Amino acid sequence: MGDQVKDKDSGSGVSTAKATRKGRGNSSRLSSKHQVTIPVDVMREAGFKVGDELVFSVEDKKITIAKKRIDLLEWIASLNGLYDGYDFAAERADAWPD
Repeated sequence: MGDQVKDKDSGSGVSTAKATRKGRGNSSRLSSKHQVTIPVDVMREAGFKVGDELVFSVEDKKITIAKKRIDLLEWIASLNGLYDGYDFAAERADAWPD
């Protein structure tokens, strides 16, 4: 039945309204190990998936959490030995002029 709940007024009818589960919400606590659990509804809304690398930033005492972006040139440079003689610094300088 998933997130559907039975409608008590109509007998055996099934409502399509989402059920609110105990413990779900948009808040969390900081653990003694400095860990925070992202509530599942917030995680889904943000598009985060298990295994995603996240980046944290602080500005005016507000924390922003975002998926880590992959730098294509860093990824290419990490392909060890695939491109012999590849100069990452020179390639980056050409790709991103000052």
